[in-house]
Amino acid sequence: MLSQLRAMDGEALNRWIEDPEFPRIFEALKSAAEKTFLREIVVPRIAELSLRSRGLLIKAMQVGPTYYQREKAIRDIMLATHGHDLTVLKRHIDRGDNHRDLAQLLFHDIDRVDYRKQILEHIRREGNLHPCSEVRVISDLDDTIYCNWADKRFPPKTVYPGVLQLHQELRGDLVVLTGRVGDRAGFFENRYRKRLGALGIKEITILTGTLVHQFVHPWIFSKKWANLERHYRLFPEMRIVMFGDTGQADPEFLSKATGHYGGQVAKALLHNVKALTPARKELCDRSGVAIFDTYVGAARLLYQERLLDAERLQRVMHAAQQDMNRIVFPRPEVGDARKRELERDLIHAQEALERA
Repeated sequence: MLSQLRAMDGEALNRWIEDPEFPRIFEALKSAAEKTFLREIVVPRIAELSLRSRGLLIKAMQVGPTYYQREKAIRDIMLATHGHDLTVLKRHIDRGDNHRDLAQLLFHDIDRVDYRKQILEHIRREGNLHPCSEVRVISDLDDTIYCNWADKRFPPKTVYPGVLQLHQELRGDLVVLTGRVGDRAGFFENRYRKRLGALGIKEITILTGTLVHQFVHPWIFSKKWANLERHYRLFPEMRIVMFGDTGQADPEFLSKATGHYGGQVAKALLHNVKALTPARKELCDRSGVAIFDTYVGAARLLYQERLLDAERLQRVMHAAQQDMNRIVFPRPEVGDARKRELERDLIHAQEALERA
C-alpha cells in the first residue's frame, strides 16, 4: 500500500485521506508502516494536503498513544498551516462527537514539552497577525443552556426557549465550560455529549472540571478559569460571547473575564435564575456583564451590540415562542409566569427592531 501512496498525486492522496474508511485503515496500520507513512509521505507533502485532510490526519493520530512520530507529524502539520487556514484547522480538530478536541490534543496527548510550546507559540503569533471576525460562544451548562440546578421555574432538563437558535444565529462554535466532573479518557464527557445530543445540543466542545471542583464554589471558579485561559491560548484570534447564570460562581467569573481579556470578550451575559445580592449585582454592572431573563432578552442585547442583525434576532424570537409552546409545565400558573416574561422580552425586542 505504501508504494501506491507514494505514487499518488496530491489530489488522489487527499481523496484517500478524506474517504470515510480512512480512520479505520489508519488504525489498522502496523506500527512500522504507520511510521513510514508519516515520515515519508505525510510530512514531506504537507503542502499538498487539504485542510480537511490535515484535520483528519490529526484526529486519526489522537486515537491511541501519541508516540514520537505522531507528535512530530502533528507538530509539523500545525506549523505548516497559517492565517485563516490555521483557524479552520483548529476548528476542525475541535469539533466532533467525542472528547478528542484541540485542548485534549495539546494539553494531554502531546507529551513533548518542546513540541507543545512550538505549536502554542505558532498559534499565538498567527492569532496576533490574523484576527478573525467570527466569535466563539462560551457557555456554562446547568441553568444556562438547560434547567438543571438552582432554577426551579422550568421542568427539570428543559432546554431554555430560544437558546439553541441563538447559538446558531451567532454562527460560532459552542464551547461548554462547566464545573462538572471530567476525566482524561473522556468517559464522563462522552456521556454528557450523549445526554445533550438527546436534547438537541450537538457539535460542541466541552471543557470539564473534576469531582472536587463540581461541588466546591471557589474550586468551580478556579477550574473554569483555567479552562478559559487554555481556550484563549488556543484561539487568540477570535472574540468570545460568554453566557453564564446567576446561580453559582458565574457573576464573579464573567466579571473577571471581561476585566482580564477586555475586547476579546465581545459580550458577557448572565441568565437570571436566582436573585443576586446587591454587591454581586454591582460587580456585574461595573464590569459590563448584562443580566437577562429570557434568550429573547439576550438576543436583543446582542442585537444592540451589533453581534446579531435584525433577521437573526427575529429568528430567535420566533424559535423561542415555538419552544415555549412545547413545554409542559406541572402547574399552569408557573407556565403563565414564564410566558409573561417571554412576551415582555418579545415586545422589547420588537421595539428595538422598530427603532433601528
